[in-house]
Amino acid sequence: MKKPRRRKKTTHYSIPLILLAGVILLLILGGDLSVPPMDDTYIHLVYGRSLFTAAPLSFNHTEPSSGFTSPFWLLPSAVASLFGTAWAPAVLMVFSLLAAGAALFMLPPFAGILLLMTGPFFFHASSGMETALSCLAVIAVWRCARDGTGIKVSSYILMGAFLVRPELAILTIPLVLSLKERTPSNILRLAAPSLIAGLLWMFWNIHSMGLPLPSTFYAKQPVSWLTSANAGLPGLLKGLLITSPLLFIAAAISITGLLRNKGKKRSEVSLALIPLLLFALSLYLQPNSFFQMRYYVPALTALVLATGHWLGGLQRRKLNVFILAVSMLPGLIIFAGRRADASYDVYSIDVRPAQFIASVASPEQTVTAADIGAVKWITDMEILDLDGLVTVQRLPGSGREGWLWIKGRSDYLLAFPEQYSDLISEAGSSLEFLTGFRSDRNVICGSDSVALWIIN
Repeated sequence: MKKPRRRKKTTHYSIPLILLAGVILLLILGGDLSVPPMDDTYIHLVYGRSLFTAAPLSFNHTEPSSGFTSPFWLLPSAVASLFGTAWAPAVLMVFSLLAAGAALFMLPPFAGILLLMTGPFFFHASSGMETALSCLAVIAVWRCARDGTGIKVSSYILMGAFLVRPELAILTIPLVLSLKERTPSNILRLAAPSLIAGLLWMFWNIHSMGLPLPSTFYAKQPVSWLTSANAGLPGLLKGLLITSPLLFIAAAISITGLLRNKGKKRSEVSLALIPLLLFALSLYLQPNSFFQMRYYVPALTALVLATGHWLGGLQRRKLNVFILAVSMLPGLIIFAGRRADASYDVYSIDVRPAQFIASVASPEQTVTAADIGAVKWITDMEILDLDGLVTVQRLPGSGREGWLWIKGRSDYLLAFPEQYSDLISEAGSSLEFLTGFRSDRNVICGSDSVALWIIN
């Protein structure tokens, strides 16, 4: 009797190697010897460095604050900070790349190829931010819902997802639906670690700034739905279409099929809810693309997961994967170009001004700034944040402090002239222009120029 042929095991090694090669190429194309990560990466590095001081979670020396978006990402940020001012950003970019590689390893090869071809995912694979780790968290939650993983394991994965990015707590809903026995005690066991972590974080926020949510929720106001072509709803739709219109069609077919399956597997409804809930929440919290589509990458990852689920049941899977991958190629090229431009933009608008300030100012002085991460990381000066991220007195609202309050506490002002034109006009002769910096690749920072003034 003829023995059946063994199926060859498919390895994933090629996927992260392709990703690594692509990122290295982008770093080379980024120009300049210094290739920075994204701007918010520096904020996490500052908080990570503070964990080794007598005042942990303080952005300004001994003043506690809650200006970080991901408690979990503080751990690799702390490790990276040990490598010093110059090397730490690159090390944190490597951690981001490792998280992206781990996400790809957890997927079947055909789904991994689609995720790799997703432009925003590729953009953030080496961003130095927590975005790739949040994609890994979404994949882990998907597998828990799909496989009926035990409550204990699922509860800690859910807690990890919440600590990577707080809005991922919404994934509690599909995980609850996937439970074999949805009793109150089981639901409580599933949610307990996340609730405990959430309460601890809330107590810290109240202690540090008097508000229950992190200051990031109050400091950054979403751009209007109806605004310019590069932001709001027009920019979002353009970014999603660039990513791949066929991916959305394939995911819609998969989600429809999961919802129509009449109750044989409760987990299938929960799987359908994961991309739907993530997109709905992203639209509610951030109805704009911010060019790099940072807030939509976890939802796009969920679309890839749904598409992979549909492809897994097709006979002509390879052909369909090929068609989908080719349709995503233009988006990959565009977002790869944006990644190189983003590094140049951050270097021009954030890093170079910080380096200049470090050369002319004393560490004992104070600078008021809009983009605060690189300035603090490079200069270690006291920072007043124009947007209120680490300066509660500048949070948007009726009690927001104005120019006179800033003038009495700061030696320098580093701001975008157009964005903060009202504040600059109010300052008048109190400001003495020192120098300006420009970027011709406005991808990240929101403005093409920043100016530095001495405050008289």
